[in-house]
Amino acid sequence: MSLLARTTLPKDKPLIITTRLIAASRELVWKALTSPEHLQHFWGPDGFTNTYKSFDLRVGGEARFTMHGPDGTNYPNRFVFLTVDAPRLLRFQHDNGGEGDLDHKFIGEIELTAQSGKTQIELRMIENSMEARDAVARFAVDGAQQNVDRLAAYVAPLAQEKNLFAIERSYPVSQQRLFRACTNVEEMKQWFAPPGMAVIKADQDLRPGGTYHYGLASGQGNEMWGMVTYKEITPYSRLVYAQSFSDPQGGLTRHPMAPNWPLEMLTMMDFIAEGEQQTRLRVSWIYAGVDDAEGETFRAAHSGMTGGWTGTLDNLQAYLARGEQ
Repeated sequence: MSLLARTTLPKDKPLIITTRLIAASRELVWKALTSPEHLQHFWGPDGFTNTYKSFDLRVGGEARFTMHGPDGTNYPNRFVFLTVDAPRLLRFQHDNGGEGDLDHKFIGEIELTAQSGKTQIELRMIENSMEARDAVARFAVDGAQQNVDRLAAYVAPLAQEKNLFAIERSYPVSQQRLFRACTNVEEMKQWFAPPGMAVIKADQDLRPGGTYHYGLASGQGNEMWGMVTYKEITPYSRLVYAQSFSDPQGGLTRHPMAPNWPLEMLTMMDFIAEGEQQTRLRVSWIYAGVDDAEGETFRAAHSGMTGGWTGTLDNLQAYLARGEQ
């Protein structure tokens, strides 16, 4: 479930309404929503990617694209634009353009409202009837929330570079080997911890929407718990997940020593081939929230994050140097 997006289902109208405050200007959010080079990276639920065939942004114009599901299923989509009022309102008719078996017809509206340098987005799905709305609500609600959360995470570093922390390291192994070391729970137990900490629990469900719940302990017996929720898994090139502090029961908690630390961070791991047996791992942390105190806490902690991630990547390097396990 999204921590930040909210969805309502009016009792008297066949609507699904999803809202979120985004830490970026209305002009930037509009640009991301109306440019295929941006849309391909975030449009759709967690785990989905997009290939655009056309994008004619004008009243009567069409956008045709294919959404690729995490299981490899392709979903053709067509938007026919009904209203283009930049940078405030986009209204469109959705269908499958006569391709594929799934044809979900509805009217979509995206309204952007400027709020003190930030943007309130309201995404509305207008179904043909209450019955049609209720039939799709189960998957449409989660999908819409994930969609606007992915948008917020995508524009956050574009809006302010300090909302992005990145560190990278090259390893003398193939993409496949490095990806496996970063996704196989038995291998992660061997290295995925800061220096001085050991893994005491690791439960994993490796799929978009799945989780990795782990516990760490120091030599003095101090424990730290974390929860990962996978957003995108693209073998063997990218892994995207939400990162939060947790407790032994799997609940989400605040940082035990920093109450203004963000409740949720987005982590991206990019596996970049530099040869058959050389791969660069780029780790990015993105703060996509709108709380000023959380943002300042995140930005002030970059030097500490450099030290923590350097130690973790050192552990990975030492683990890989031991050879295949």
